[in-house]
Parts: sequence; structure tokens; C-alpha cells
Amino acid sequence: MNLIKNGNIAISFFLEVFAIFILGYWGLTLQSNKIIRVTVGLLAPILMIAIWSIWCAPSSSYRLEGLWLVALKCLLFGIVVCCLLSMKQPSAAIIFGALIAINLVLSSFFGTL
Repeated sequence: MNLIKNGNIAISFFLEVFAIFILGYWGLTLQSNKIIRVTVGLLAPILMIAIWSIWCAPSSSYRLEGLWLVALKCLLFGIVVCCLLSMKQPSAAIIFGALIAINLVLSSFFGTL
């Protein structure tokens, strides 16, 4: 059981990093001029990192608890799924969304949210 718990924590980390990468890639591939693409490509991941470090990071002094934490995580990862869909990657969006759902359920079960 400890192996599943530690594996879920590792998968959670990789999903978070992957979400940051997706946001940056999404911003850089927008159908807009170069300045907007670069700005959104840099600011979208920075904004997610800032929100995550303030309200979702385990060592944060302002960390949310319970349903508020789950709701914020669902919102952030939902935005990433929407970015995948807007890049015409529906299978990646479904897989990513399913992995997030499984990860959140296991994190809730193990108390590692």
C-alpha cells in the first residue's frame, strides 16, 4: 500500500509539471501575433506556478483545505484540459483528465491532497 501511495505522489508531481508545460506550449502556439504568443506562453505557466505555490503547495502558509483545495486543483487542471482541446488534442485531454481524476481520488484516499 505504501508503494501505491508513494507512486501516486510521484505521478502527482509529474502531472503538475506536465500541466505547466502544456500551458506554455498552448500559449506559444496560439493563432495570434508573436508578441501575444510569447507573452501568453510565458505568463500562463507563471500564473499557474504562482497560484499553486500560494494555495496548493503542501508547505504554503495559505494552503487551502478540503473541498476548496480539490475545487482549485480541478479548476487549474480543467483549464489545462481545455488548452489541450483547443490545440485539437482530444485524446490527450481525455487521458490527462482521467489521470488527474484518478490521482485526486487516490490522493484523497491516502490523505496526501
